[in-house]
Parts: sequence; C-alpha cells; structure tokens
Amino acid sequence: MAEEYHHEIEAYYDESLRDYEIVWQLKHSMALHYGFWDEQTKTHRQALWNMNFQVVKNAQITKSDLVLDTGCGVGGTSFFLANNIGCKVSGISLSKAHIDRALKYKKNNDPNNLVDFSCQDFCKTSFEDNTFDVIFGIESIVHAEDKTAFLKEAFRILKPGGRLLVSDYFLRPTKNEKEKEILKKWANCWAIDDFIYEDDFLAEVKKTGFDPSFMKDITTNVYPSIKLMHRSYYPGIFISRISNFFGRRTDKQVENSKSGKYQYVSYNQGVWKYKHFLAFKSPEQHYSSFEDFVKIQEPCEVYIDHDRFEERFPIISKGGFSVRNVFKRIMHFYLEKGIRNNDKKF
Repeated sequence: MAEEYHHEIEAYYDESLRDYEIVWQLKHSMALHYGFWDEQTKTHRQALWNMNFQVVKNAQITKSDLVLDTGCGVGGTSFFLANNIGCKVSGISLSKAHIDRALKYKKNNDPNNLVDFSCQDFCKTSFEDNTFDVIFGIESIVHAEDKTAFLKEAFRILKPGGRLLVSDYFLRPTKNEKEKEILKKWANCWAIDDFIYEDDFLAEVKKTGFDPSFMKDITTNVYPSIKLMHRSYYPGIFISRISNFFGRRTDKQVENSKSGKYQYVSYNQGVWKYKHFLAFKSPEQHYSSFEDFVKIQEPCEVYIDHDRFEERFPIISKGGFSVRNVFKRIMHFYLEKGIRNNDKKF
C-alpha cells in the first residue's frame, strides 16, 4: 500500500510541475505552497517568499543550525535558508522530478554549497539519531500516509532541544456527507491519502514525546492565496479539458485544475484552517507560547516585490515579441487584482 501511494504522490508532482510553472511562477519562486500575506506583501510572488521568512522566524533558525526540509519540492525554501541565514540544509522528497529540478536550480542558487538533496521518505529516512537542530515541512506532512510514523521519525533524528515546524492545513472532523464529498474530491486532486486532523495529530504529538507544542492560526495570511487558487480554477479547467481532448494534458493534470475549487469550497465549509505547528524535543528552556519562543522577529532582510507586470513579463525582448508573456500578463492581472482584500470573496 505504501509503495503504491508513494508512486501516486510522485506521479501527481511529476505531472503538476507545469501548472506550478504557470500559476506559481515556479522558476522564480521555486515554491509549491500557499505563501504568506501580511501588510507588506504586494504580490503573490512576494507572498511565496514571505512563507520562507515565516519558517525561519517561527523556528528561530540560525546559522549554526543543521536543518531538514521534509518534502522540499524544488528546493526554494532550502536555498532561502542557505542564502539568507547561512545554515546547512538537507532537502528530501519522494519525487525524483522535484529532486532533479532542485539539483538543477542548485547550480545557480547555492553558491556556498550549503544544501544537499536526496530522494527519501520522511517517515523512514537514512539519517542517524539526533542529527538535526530543526525539521520543517511546508504543506508536505499532509502527504504522510501515517502521520504518527512521521512524528516518530522526526523525534528520532532531532537533537535534544531540536524544533519541529509544520505549516499545513489542519482539519476538524467532517459533519456531513457534503463536507466528506468535497474533501474526498480535493484529496484526489492532490494525491492525499488522508488529511491532518488537528485533535488526533496533537494527541499523537504528546504520545511521541514532543513537549511543549504550540499552534498558530495563520489562515487570514493564507486566504488571498486560497482565493487566487479558486480564481485559477475557472480558466484552468476550461483550458485543461480542451488540452486533454487533444492529448496535450493528462487526466491527473485535469484533476489538479479542479483543486482550486475544492480547497476553496472546503475552506468556506469551515472544515480546515491553515496553521503553524511548533514542537520541541527536550528543550533546555521552558516556553509558554509561540510568542515566548520567537524572540528574533526579523531574521533577515525583508523582500518587497516592486516589479511591475511589464518587468516580470516583457512582451518585447532580445528574443523578439512574446505572445506567451502577453497571456501571462493577462492571467496574473486576473489572478492577483484585489486579492489582498479579505472582504472580497472572489
């Protein structure tokens, strides 16, 4: 079962890379997560950068830390840590396509050779006991077939005093068949066997030995991206179905196009919230809250994205006239216009 599920996850990420390149500007952001919007965030691209910043801040990562990025995607957060904090990072993923892309990006994004990547299951790694100071996962732990197995493995390879940070969607139990149906459709779109149910997860955290642990609800900071994904559904599903008919998109890619709708509907049903989860393995100091632990508020310089669409997507360049960039301008204007207004549903 585990091997079959792992193949399903690999297939999903292998085939969805193109979608992330189009909507998530993957070559620039190197990110496959929702991002984090605050009062300084100007664009979706900056929100993706800002989530990396939040990981550093909330785990209080320093230059001396050895860090594990579980479900590292194409390496964006790992490179961020190496270049902005100066720490060593190991990135692991089940997806060979992701690791291959991360190694390709490494050539231009890891000048000090601080990052390494490997294909591994984060529920059963090859690392020695007590190896890492920090382990984090951004929207990856939801893919663990057995969340308890992940927690036990993280506890094993963390040093005493180490920190575990999980940024993900945490669910309450569903209340009716309609909620279950939407959740199942969303899970099928993203090759998720089962989501993280908050109460069950926290109970397993205590059994595993982590203490203390804290939750921080950041749904408001993620909501603009929830809406952005919902907006992307309408043109995305139309184009996907036509492309699929002509053999240019796979069935999995069509399903991925539907995810923007299902995650939005499930959110509005109140089934899930987006949270940071922080836990400690035998810390030397007692912490009473998230805020009590987070002393360094700005671990590195904050990036503000001032680039206009004209600069991001030049229509005329050395290569001549770009029809593709014309469509990219139109698409990202549609996706991002008014997206920061949380009172605006769409």
